[in-house]
Amino acid sequence: MPPTERLAAAERRSLRSLLSAYAVSQFGNWLFRTGVVYYAYNQSHGSTALLTTAIVLVYLPILFGSRLLAPLADRYETRRMLIGLDALRAVVLAVLLAAVWGGIGFTSAATIGVMGFLSLLTPFFTASQTAYLRRVLPTDGMPSALAAVSKVDWSMFILGTAAAPLMLQVSNLPVLISLDIVSFVVSGLLLIRLMPAPAPAPTPTGGGQAGAAAGSGKLRLTPGSKWLLVSVFALNAGAGLINVYPNVVARGFLGGGAMWLSVINLANGAGAVLGATLAARMGKQRGLRPGVLAAVAVAVSLLGMTFVTTAWVAVLASSTMLLAGQVFAVVFQSRILQNEPVAVAGRVSGLFTLGTFAGVTLSILLFMGITSFGSMRGSFTVLLFIAAAAALVSAWVGQVAARRHGVTAPEPAGAEAGRAEQAGGPDADADAEALLVRRAGRAFATGVAVASTVGVDSGVPHATTVNSFVTVSLDPPLVMVCVEHTSHLASLVTEGAPLGVTVLGAGQRETAAHFARGDRPLGEEQFEGHPWRPGKETGAPLLEAGTAWLECRVQTLLPAGDHTIVLALVRAFTASEDPGEGPLVFFGGAFHALDVPPSGPAVPAGFREGER
Repeated sequence: MPPTERLAAAERRSLRSLLSAYAVSQFGNWLFRTGVVYYAYNQSHGSTALLTTAIVLVYLPILFGSRLLAPLADRYETRRMLIGLDALRAVVLAVLLAAVWGGIGFTSAATIGVMGFLSLLTPFFTASQTAYLRRVLPTDGMPSALAAVSKVDWSMFILGTAAAPLMLQVSNLPVLISLDIVSFVVSGLLLIRLMPAPAPAPTPTGGGQAGAAAGSGKLRLTPGSKWLLVSVFALNAGAGLINVYPNVVARGFLGGGAMWLSVINLANGAGAVLGATLAARMGKQRGLRPGVLAAVAVAVSLLGMTFVTTAWVAVLASSTMLLAGQVFAVVFQSRILQNEPVAVAGRVSGLFTLGTFAGVTLSILLFMGITSFGSMRGSFTVLLFIAAAAALVSAWVGQVAARRHGVTAPEPAGAEAGRAEQAGGPDADADAEALLVRRAGRAFATGVAVASTVGVDSGVPHATTVNSFVTVSLDPPLVMVCVEHTSHLASLVTEGAPLGVTVLGAGQRETAAHFARGDRPLGEEQFEGHPWRPGKETGAPLLEAGTAWLECRVQTLLPAGDHTIVLALVRAFTASEDPGEGPLVFFGGAFHALDVPPSGPAVPAGFREGER
């Protein structure tokens, strides 16, 4: 088998192992988690206060783990961390089981305490898994990968939560603990088959909006990501009620206890699996729109959930809410990960989890407070109306983010002209050679510029982000960019046409992302919010903000595979008197800031310009 085929086969085996390991551990997790909550609920004779207290005690550790432990996923080799976390969780449960069998005692509080500790580790495991996927997959492969993880999670939710109440009728909680231990052991053994993920280069510590300062522990999110995290929090402040809804409805309104609880959980899990499947197909090609529409659907479903005494309406509404919620989660999380550098994927995953469970915790606290007044039926209905309003706020915030920062994820520099490593995405049928070329490009750091021109006949300006700009010759002074055949720029650059190049600085990440988006308007409208001026020598559009500007005339067009090499003669060059925070750099599938000292390193003796 050729080396490229062996590499592709190894990747597929590795990803299958990751999903298989996650499936096994999540089955045990959901079985144990549902069993503990249901056990405590039964022991307290249906006490709503104990139910909500147990849930809060589970979710609060997740908040701490998201903030404190998730960033560790960016520091170490992810495969080893995943295996180590499975081993640690198995050991903790084994200690609990030994205490029970040894006669030390078995209490609901002790078991919930152990579940709280495991919850503390959950965001660490999730962040490590997300960081692994982010390191081994191209950026635009994340929606499909996250959807696959979500489908596994909710498929195991169906099995685990439906089985736990029924198993407690014929066995006991120690049996569930034993099964959870076995699941973590098997998961760890499957994870051994993972191939190690490449460690991304640390993000430089420059300023601007380029992302993180790797050594400082600080993370500067793009404005778009901040808006999306607010939307995530708002949605879960409403949708988080799904964590108490099955128990309350099954026990308080429908009767039947375990039977209706299993029915509701089964329907909810099926809805979530379907939602993840839809998200995988919509998120990559349609940007944020499916997520925004899903938030509206969540609001409508929450209103339908007010029919708590009408069994099938309540079940249908809650399962539809989870369907829409999964579309929202996959679309928004993948977009946030696409916005940020690979080197901080663990921290970004932790922030997403933090926003999610902060919203969930708020919804549970509201449940505890509001249902303490008046009848359960009336207070619960009021709470669901409040939750629907929160989901509508989430939809509004998401729409604002889409309008201000683009409805589709920013592609890497050169989305139209000279894409670096992600042109076309991780299609299963892609040639292995093309995959290797994209990876090679990902390993080579380049500058980022905006290439621009005007239609010779129409006079309409156009610009696009490139990272394929290089100097070619000093005599005559020639530069080069690569233009994809299908791009709009390719239809405008003909021999003799003007070509402008604006070199971007560290603080212009949003500018680079804007001119890389394939759905931006054409003509002068695409420059809205990005002031420009025509060059004095050629009339080519030049952005007012930048670190350097070149005016050129296209001299030669050379076909090269699916691109055209554009050689242009330099007519004018201007450099900014204030370089600001340094250049913007594209590396590893993301934008970075490069903090350049006032005087750069000495050039080795004998090193000529053409040898760079």
